[in-house]
Amino acid sequence: MKDEDKSKAELLKELEILKEQDLRESEEKYRNLIESVNESIISVDLQGKLLTLNSLAVSYLGGSAEDYIGKTLWDIFPPKVAEERFAGMQKVIQSGESLVTESYIPFQGKMLCFLYGMQPIKNRAGEIYAVLILASDISEQKQTEEKLKASEEYLQILFDYAPDAYYISDLEGNFVDCNREAERLTGYKKEELIGKNFLKLKLFSTNDLTKLSKLFHKNLNELIGRMGEVILIKKDHAKVIVEISSYTVNIKGRILALTMIRDISDRKKAEEALIESEERYRTIFENTGTAMLVVEEDTTSSMVNSQCEKLSGYSKEEIENKMKWTDFVVPEDLEKMKKYHLERRKNGGKTPTEYEFRMMDKKGRVKDIFMKIGMIPHTKKSVASLIDITARKQTEGNLKNAKDELQTILDSVPAIIFYRDTEDKIIRVSKTSADLLKLPIKDIIGKTTEELFPQEQAEKMKRDDREVIISGKAKRNIIQSYTASDGIRWQIVDKVPYINKEGKINGVISLAKDITEQRNTEQKLQETLQRLQKTMTAVLDTISRIVEAKDPYTAGHQRRVSQLATAIALELNLPQDQLEGIRISSLIHDIGKIGIPIEILSKPTKLSDIEFSLIKAHPQLGYDILKSIDFAYPIAQIVLQHHERLDGSGYPEGLEGDNILFEAKIIGVADTVEAMSSHRPYRPALDIDIALEEISQNRGILYDPEVVDVCLKLFKEKGFKFE
Repeated sequence: MKDEDKSKAELLKELEILKEQDLRESEEKYRNLIESVNESIISVDLQGKLLTLNSLAVSYLGGSAEDYIGKTLWDIFPPKVAEERFAGMQKVIQSGESLVTESYIPFQGKMLCFLYGMQPIKNRAGEIYAVLILASDISEQKQTEEKLKASEEYLQILFDYAPDAYYISDLEGNFVDCNREAERLTGYKKEELIGKNFLKLKLFSTNDLTKLSKLFHKNLNELIGRMGEVILIKKDHAKVIVEISSYTVNIKGRILALTMIRDISDRKKAEEALIESEERYRTIFENTGTAMLVVEEDTTSSMVNSQCEKLSGYSKEEIENKMKWTDFVVPEDLEKMKKYHLERRKNGGKTPTEYEFRMMDKKGRVKDIFMKIGMIPHTKKSVASLIDITARKQTEGNLKNAKDELQTILDSVPAIIFYRDTEDKIIRVSKTSADLLKLPIKDIIGKTTEELFPQEQAEKMKRDDREVIISGKAKRNIIQSYTASDGIRWQIVDKVPYINKEGKINGVISLAKDITEQRNTEQKLQETLQRLQKTMTAVLDTISRIVEAKDPYTAGHQRRVSQLATAIALELNLPQDQLEGIRISSLIHDIGKIGIPIEILSKPTKLSDIEFSLIKAHPQLGYDILKSIDFAYPIAQIVLQHHERLDGSGYPEGLEGDNILFEAKIIGVADTVEAMSSHRPYRPALDIDIALEEISQNRGILYDPEVVDVCLKLFKEKGFKFE
């Protein structure tokens, strides 16, 4: 029994060791997979933190993989680039589908163009926990399209950079899933592929099917790897040369095959064309329109074209295999050029591929030259294109003089002027602006907004700039605060896009006027208005108390009506000025009762017709008292109409419907509810439910239905009570 227990323990230990080995092998397979792809690959979690990246991605970023694992996109890339990547991730996460996009990224002083493919990564539960980002550097392709296609190297790099097609199938070859590139490449929709067997879909010829079937079933438990090149037959029967690689993967505990298919038709055609077109290459080299030469490792010029003859003044016979390219370089630039020549052959990736230098032709004339140079693959030779930019240099000198004149003009204008480019770098600034910041102009040029102002202020300024750049429209009358040497200052700013001759927005011009003194004056005026407001409130309260003093039986009536009317207005989300008008007018709506004899106001029995007619005159009396006061709102008219009713049965003018001010309708409902629920000389207070029943029954007849609904809601749902 003891030996049996011991064998079980040993067996469990062996199983544990096997699990660990499988895990290491799985991780190694995954690493081999992402390292085998000729694209930069990173995986990012839902918060934007890097989980993994391959060596090609590290080569672009610099350093080592450990420098980036756990860091966010914003830690690694410029804010704009990070936001674009994260926005793309959100689309992928929300849609659950892959995304392909192009983007430019600043890298070592240049803008590199990348073709991005994004795909969600799911856990075993089918939940997306990260996004896989594949990036192909297509900068050379983009540059090649813009440059003269003048060399063999340029012709070689014109190929398709589209992301590969990906398929997942079971071990019998039945499709489980595929990506969009797979649909595009084969011409079949995903739903046409899922569940079908690739061996039976006639995607390949009989010979290729036999070859692939043998390779696929060779060892299902091991990494299969590259399976070779075959002819893919698309749905429309078009044939494409493809390269296939397949790997076994574990997805949700299920062993599946991940197959990658790359369209290499263009590459094959290019290779065939390259083999057959040496003479054509010479023709292109000769007729490119740009001076070109091939430089050997020892700096000998082994090949030049006719344009190079014209540029240098020497014939091909004088140059080829006889002259060194350094013979053309002026002494002042020679050391730099030799250094680049040596470095390019040691570590070409870090050596500049384009720069300017000065050359001397056969007649001793010095010319400014722009050179684009690169290594010919698998050789120690380099090929260079030379463009005479002497005239351009002269133009640039003239342009500099014009810019200096512009700065002189800016310095003489007493205005706050900034010109920022699309990257928030300050290109031009007026002397007035520099004086306010207490900085020399040279210390401002080239800086960003965040380098000159506190972060919160800078963010507001940059937000306005981005709106102008995105919309292409000016944004005017922006009120901004900023920190100057003498404290916080205020300015009113107009921002307009700077559009070049090609119609492209190059930046934003800000023209501002300092309004600090005006702002301070307005602040003092606002404080004065607030004091006047408090005084007005005190006066109105005094008037209300005077009315109550004459009619003690209704003491507090106006304040309670104001309380309810204001609550109704708030519930209706009325504007602040309208709300204030309702508050004031309801607080003094019965001011006209000052002119009614106290004997009538406090009479404990039913009023006669004459007495009631006197009571009905109090809105008009109130209007007459208030009409000469210049309120910011029609207070007198509201007081006049607070007893008017929708059906025209009210007084004093018998107005109907929309002829009654909405504010008066609100006060009319509040006045009715408060009056019925309060004590009067001729009757005791009624229950609040009776008052609410009154306005409910006459909803839309006497009282505005919207106001009634809100009043009932306040009492029945929100627990409103008179204070």
